[in-house]
Amino acid sequence: MGTVSTLAQITVLLAAIVITASITYHLTRLRAAARYRAAVAAALHTAHHDDLTGLANRAGLHAALAVAGRPVAVILVNLDGTRTFVARFGDRAFDQLLVLTAGRLRHAAQAAGGQVFRLRRDEFVAVIDDRADAAGLAARLVAAVAEPTGIHLTGPPVAVTVTACAGVASVTPHQEVARRLALVHVDRALRAAKQTGRGHTTVFHPATMPGAIDGGPVR
Repeated sequence: MGTVSTLAQITVLLAAIVITASITYHLTRLRAAARYRAAVAAALHTAHHDDLTGLANRAGLHAALAVAGRPVAVILVNLDGTRTFVARFGDRAFDQLLVLTAGRLRHAAQAAGGQVFRLRRDEFVAVIDDRADAAGLAARLVAAVAEPTGIHLTGPPVAVTVTACAGVASVTPHQEVARRLALVHVDRALRAAKQTGRGHTTVFHPATMPGAIDGGPVR
């Protein structure tokens, strides 16, 4: 009887070891899968977002346009006089300005149901449903940029005011060619606004601003 009891105990112990090992193995696989998913998500976020402002970047813009289910309006916002600002206050102050500007643009765009992206150092893009008042939102974005901003340098905050111009164009983003052409159109509209003067907005019109007549950049 003692031998049978011992064998039973050994059998139970071995079964417990096997079960524990199996559970540990599966838990380890689950944790590894979770870490992998988290790493992939973090990599995708990094690839589609701007480090300085936290806004989605150029890749994020193209991804958003690619999945848009209906026509949208694209608003290109470019700050005025950035070289003069940097020459006077420096790059660190300009980074502060960009972060504050990004927050203002995000707030204004989200209030209208849109999104904001940062294309390059002093250029942002807002995307909104084409049925909305895109020209009105462009004017609000430009006004938001022009609000006085407190920049922290070595001493007390310095109040600065920066203006911006905006171009507006519509796109039916079902094909990549259409999306890229729309960015050419909005760039043309922005150039027209810049030629008018600081703080202006212009809506793209095919009759007066043909798409890529002078080889405008495809972003």
